[in-house]
Amino acid sequence: MVYTCRIELNEITPKIWREFQYHPDVTFHQLHNIIQTVMGWENYHLYQFHVNGQVIGLPDPTFEDIEGRKELNARREMVQKHVNKENSVFTYVYDFGDDWQHTITLIKNDSSTSDPAPLCLDGARSCPQEDVGGVWGYQHMLEVLLTPNHPERDQFIDWIREGYDPESFSCEEVNLELQRQKGRLIPKSLVKLSESKKPVKLTKSVLNKHLKQLSNDQLIDLVKACYGASKEMEKFLAVRILGDEAVESLFHEYRKKVENEFFPERGHGKLKLQEAKQAISEFERLTGNVKYSLELKLIYVENGVDFTLTYGDIDERFYNSMVSMYADIIDILNEDETAELFDEYEERIEAIMLKTDGIGWGFHDVLTDLHAQIRWF
Repeated sequence: MVYTCRIELNEITPKIWREFQYHPDVTFHQLHNIIQTVMGWENYHLYQFHVNGQVIGLPDPTFEDIEGRKELNARREMVQKHVNKENSVFTYVYDFGDDWQHTITLIKNDSSTSDPAPLCLDGARSCPQEDVGGVWGYQHMLEVLLTPNHPERDQFIDWIREGYDPESFSCEEVNLELQRQKGRLIPKSLVKLSESKKPVKLTKSVLNKHLKQLSNDQLIDLVKACYGASKEMEKFLAVRILGDEAVESLFHEYRKKVENEFFPERGHGKLKLQEAKQAISEFERLTGNVKYSLELKLIYVENGVDFTLTYGDIDERFYNSMVSMYADIIDILNEDETAELFDEYEERIEAIMLKTDGIGWGFHDVLTDLHAQIRWF
């Protein structure tokens, strides 16, 4: 059995839409991942489905208490339980800040098809850039890009991802990505696993033995395949091949990701601290560059302090996150045997501590204690 659905991004003209198939026994969380790939989003933000008066997402007890309603768990609810009649319509909301509303219509329920893998059938236009500012921000971006002498044009050209074309859409590229992710986008009951076999893990010794057996052409093909496997691998290879130039370019990219959670170029900061921290961790993993990683952590805390000085006291979770990152910074300085990092960043690290004087939750006192632990004094 296969569902054929049409999804449209609301309030955008001309329409941004896709027609796609998937097995109805997937969970709503799996459907979310299918939609992310089909539409071309980058899975940076939270989401919800609104189906027959029910809200389905990833429940947070804190928000349940505030909003006074129950949110069903998207990882447990199967689509077929809630959507089972042709022409049924439901809503998918992605990124609660930009508030991208999608309308999904079940246009066909085909019991003759047995392949459970999701498939994109057709579509039109590229989905908006992440964090563009919702419908208004997207329309403003298009207006700026279409106006040669617009004063914001250079700023937007620097900000949009390389090769972005609002009119482009490739079914073939989407289906290649869906096929790559197939194992996590079909019902768990249909994933064929052999219980008698142990999990297969590629060890370094096996990898080394295999690579030694490959010809130069085979090695080249393998590296090319790795390059196309994911955006992370593409960035990793760029660092390994292009060196410092690629590291610096990535630093500026990830710096924007961190800063945008506090002070975006448009609108107000969404303060999704976990996403900012994930960006820092990803940069560390891809580059292994200690100095730039320290710089990103400093930027995180500096922006956090500026944010609370601008908007007032936040909450304990916020300050705990700042303290944890500041402690990481101190650890990096103390692990450096040359004191070069301390010499370069001493003033900024002290400035953070001094600027917090008067902030609540004991924030200043904790940073003062951590600052005193720097071994180079």
